[in-house]
Amino acid sequence: MKSALVPAIAALAALSFGMPVQAAGFTNIVLSATKDGGTPQSNFPVETPVIYVSADLVDIAPTSKITFSWVSVDSHGAAPENYTIDKVDLDVGANNQADSQLTKPTAGWPEGTYRVDLAIDGTVAESVPFSIP
Repeated sequence: MKSALVPAIAALAALSFGMPVQAAGFTNIVLSATKDGGTPQSNFPVETPVIYVSADLVDIAPTSKITFSWVSVDSHGAAPENYTIDKVDLDVGANNQADSQLTKPTAGWPEGTYRVDLAIDGTVAESVPFSIP
């Protein structure tokens, strides 16, 4: 019970004193075909060699683990619906930015809808959809 009260009291104090309440999470999430977070994209050609995701970390504890889960939502039978293609776990440490990448399958990207889930300590905080038209 005590552990649930501390965040509630802190949030109430922040509201009482007009301070903004910021939840731990991700900002500036960019999906791109270029490693350095070039132009954000939501559609990728079937021949795209690598899809990259990058995100800024906001108020995530250094002891936390973040996970990037690459999911095939609907690839028209190439994989089961909501199939996790790959998962990448990273320790936060002193980092304020994190990224991941997924390489094109040998046979090319199956057309369909996909998403990358960004989680903190096992809880999904953001989901970013993309498609291969």
